[in-house]
Amino acid sequence: MREAVVVGVDGSTQALAAVDWAAAEAGRRRLPLRIVHVSTGWERGDIPAYRGRGSPEPESPGLRILDAAEERARTFASVQIERRLGVGPVPRTLLEESAGGALLVLGQRSTGAVTRLLLGSVSRQAAEHADCPIVVVPMDPDPRSRRPEVAVGVDGSDASVDAVGFALEEAATRGVGLRAIHVWSRPDSPRDLRPVCYDALTAEEEGARVLSESLAGWTAKYPDVPVIEQVVEDRPLTVLAEASRTAELLVVGARGRGGFPGLRLGSVGHAVLHHARGPVAVVRRSGRGAGAGG
Repeated sequence: MREAVVVGVDGSTQALAAVDWAAAEAGRRRLPLRIVHVSTGWERGDIPAYRGRGSPEPESPGLRILDAAEERARTFASVQIERRLGVGPVPRTLLEESAGGALLVLGQRSTGAVTRLLLGSVSRQAAEHADCPIVVVPMDPDPRSRRPEVAVGVDGSDASVDAVGFALEEAATRGVGLRAIHVWSRPDSPRDLRPVCYDALTAEEEGARVLSESLAGWTAKYPDVPVIEQVVEDRPLTVLAEASRTAELLVVGARGRGGFPGLRLGSVGHAVLHHARGPVAVVRRSGRGAGAGG
């Protein structure tokens, strides 16, 4: 199956926002847009999986959902559109559709089964098993207020290094800058003990080193992308949520360490997806690499 930007839809307003984002992204990348709806059950049992336009069952709710999403995507005239109507477990079917794809795009807070893929009990499966980066798109109250930049959370892990490559590719494609952010926090002390002494200068220097090493190599591939390196003392969720509010796209690795403990679409990462005010891309460490960086 050829590479495409894949968007999952469930008939919700949030899913249509994801279609808008995915269609624009497909246009920037000059790739087809593949619209996928997955149903776990049918009113009639004779509709096979992956029927598209021309199905003998036009009254199927799934086809109506695909029709609405395609009509929305048609406003991006230059984008080639493919449709898939799937039957079966939502996570597995969407992951199969994303295999070999460029991106899997989903809405943030829809009411259907698509939400359960990203923000419910099987979210970790998507992050750990998707063959491509996952982008979660919220309802954006005012995209015009955003800075012309892509932000990326960096903690020095392999996944965050891949996230840097993906973020730089996105910034280059969009013609904007990159803000690379490393967050550090002072360790907590038990109530009955004195606070742990912590050298803030050493932490800042370590953060700068992590950023420099994580960016090395990638910036040479994208020399025209201006890069801002930022070391911040704060809670990772606070900093990343704010970055999602102001940047065109926030990128994080699926697995983290150090400044982003437990960032695997649980703990911090899961909270970021719930609180994000803009699109968030989750990049899993992959054998084929992230973005164009390999």
